[in-house]
Parts: sequence; C-alpha cells; structure tokens
Amino acid sequence: MNRGMFSKLLIPTMALALIATPAMAAKKQPVKIGLLYALSGLAAVYTKGTVIGHQIAAEEINAAGGVLGGRKIKFVVRDNKLKPGIAVKEFRRLVTRDKVDFVMGVISSGVALAVSQVAKEMKVLFVDTIAQTAALTGEQGHDYVVRTNTNTTVMGRTAALAASKGPWKSYYFIGPDYEYGHRVNADFWEFLQTKRGDVSKKGDLWPKLGERDYSAHITALLNAKPDAVFSSLWGGDLIAFIKQANAYGLFDKLQFISTGAGDLDILKPLGKEMPDGIMATYFYAFDTNPVKMAQNKKFIAEFKKRAGYLPKSGDVIGYVSTYMMAQAMNAAGAADSKSMSKALRGAKFDTLLGDVEIRKIDGQATFAYHAGFTYVDPKYPFKRLKDVTRAEGMDVLRTKMEVEKARAMYNKKGS
Repeated sequence: MNRGMFSKLLIPTMALALIATPAMAAKKQPVKIGLLYALSGLAAVYTKGTVIGHQIAAEEINAAGGVLGGRKIKFVVRDNKLKPGIAVKEFRRLVTRDKVDFVMGVISSGVALAVSQVAKEMKVLFVDTIAQTAALTGEQGHDYVVRTNTNTTVMGRTAALAASKGPWKSYYFIGPDYEYGHRVNADFWEFLQTKRGDVSKKGDLWPKLGERDYSAHITALLNAKPDAVFSSLWGGDLIAFIKQANAYGLFDKLQFISTGAGDLDILKPLGKEMPDGIMATYFYAFDTNPVKMAQNKKFIAEFKKRAGYLPKSGDVIGYVSTYMMAQAMNAAGAADSKSMSKALRGAKFDTLLGDVEIRKIDGQATFAYHAGFTYVDPKYPFKRLKDVTRAEGMDVLRTKMEVEKARAMYNKKGS
C-alpha cells in the first residue's frame, strides 16, 4: 500500500475515532441525581435514614450493571435546613453547578411547594419522596413534579375510613399550623363526612411547629369533651404531646386518632409511654405490610447494618424510589428531565411494597396506606398495630374530576 492510499484511509479512521470516543465515554458517565433533604435540625432524624435507603438501592442497581446500558447512579446530597429559601437556592445549585439530571427529596410540604415552583421554572424534574401535601401534585401540579409516596389525601382519607367504623360522633382537631397540618386535617374531615352523616366538629387547635408546652391545648381538648381527637402532629411535636397528655389521662377519656403515629419514628422513641388503643396511621411496617418478604428482609438486614436500627417509612421510600427512577430511566432510554417526566407518568412499577402506578393526571403514586390500633406485642420493646385497615391508593386518592376541579379553583384564585 502506498503512502497516499494509507493517508486516505487513516484520516477517516482517526475522524471516526474522534467522533466515537466522546460518545462511548458519555454512555459511561454516571447519572447524577440530586438528593435535597433537611439533614440538620428538626427533621434530620428522619431524613438521614432516607439517604441511606437511597444509597443501598443505588449500590444494588450499580452492582447489577447500572442503568442505560452501564451507567452508574451517583448522588449529590444537599441540606435544605427545612427552609424554603435555602431549598430553592440549593436546587438551583444542584442543577447549574453540580449538573444533576434531576432532583429527589424534601420532607416539608412548604419546602416541597417552593422547590416545585423553581423546578417548573427551570424545567428540571423534581421527585418528591416524603413531603405529603396533596396540593403539590394536585392544585399546583405540573409536568416537572411527581411524587413517589402517599399524600395528605391518602393519609386523611385512610384515617377517616377507619374512623367511620367506630362509634365516635364528635371530633376536635389539632395539628401544626402550616400547610401539612391544615391539609391533612381537612382531608380527614371532608372524607369522614361522606362516610358518616352523624358526625360533628367541636373545634381546631393549631400549635406552632416545634411547640413544646401543650398544657393549654390538652386542657382545651379535655374541657371540650369530644368523642375523638384527630391529630396531624408529627415527629418531636407528636412525641412531646403524647408524653404530656399521658399525665392528664387524656387517652383514657377520648379516642385519639393520629397520622403517622404508627411509624417507627414515633413508636420507638415513646416505647411503653405510647398508650394502648390509639388509632395510628402508617405507611410501612417492617413486620406486617404485604410486601415482597425476601427483598424486604434483605433490605432490613442491610439497613440495620449501616444505620443500627430498623428502617422507618421514609427510609424504605428512599430505597423504593431509587428503584422506581432506575426503571423509568431504562424505559425512557435517557435520564434527562423531559424524558423522565414523560416516562414516569402512567408507568407501573414492581416494588418491594407491591405494584405501584404513577398516575398520568397528577404524577401521584398509588401506594397503599394503613390505620391500626396500638397494643403491646411481647416480641418488641415498642407498641405494634392490630385491627389494621388497609386502603389502596387508587381507592382514596382524589379522582380525575376532583383533581381538575381543585386545579380550576386554584387557578381562578391565583388570577
């Protein structure tokens, strides 16, 4: 072969190499996912375990070959300090500086609503994993927000479904004075009235988030003498309320119905101080939920090894959500926000917790939810739940007509 012929062959070959190499390299670049949680302060006890759940799932996925033909999942973790302004700033930094493909996280409903608006503005997918307000995917829903959890409607309506079976007719309400508290209390009350025509409301109490002295609230509840109290207090607030109310004998005098009180983040810290007979709702129970038990046991063992305790609801959501995103990426053939948003809506997922769908109309997942009554199980140093009512997500979520009506009213108010 002469030199001229060799040169003619070499130039195209080198050109092909220059074109192919970046493309091949790009396929092996990790998928970068932002995790935006309140990792300090009030919520840290919940969110740190959620991050561990995300990490366990990602490591399993990566070990099995990754996503999109061999790309690994890599997380970029940021602390929003439970403040909307900081969360918005960190979301922008994750996108513009860290170049993440999309963002998952948050625990506060108020933070979630703020983050959702910037996600809409930037056209970057926001996957809400813990925050519960139904408004996020309902009234204020848009193409770049989905939720891989239950919401306030599911929580409130599941509790109402269980409460409708009881004898209680008069209700008093207590909840934290912000979006989540007001929303879940309203969801409970509106749905209960559709199930029972003989119920009445005696009043509402709205302590500030982080309240530590509930003596005035407890006294007001006792003086009102309702048949039942519905509570949307959560976390440290709920623990403080129960401890203080025990001293007043409140739980012997009325039925207490509490969202989230059946989760381990409440049951374990209270231990024997958790009264028997409280109606408590919960998302995940390590020992009773209808789940894929082999995968569940494997997850529990790995989580306990890393965290030192049994996984809570938020922890399993981090794990399950990561698997859902991996499945969606493979279905979309890409990890960009536009492709993922389209692939997620209407998709069905085979998860540790069973079959789940993300609805087309609002990007809301259809996870089931539960309500049971606390009792002593000698196998554990904390209370467990019995006489459980399980509500499938599709049965208690708002209908398509309800979502459209809520959005129309919200848009009208906004204009």
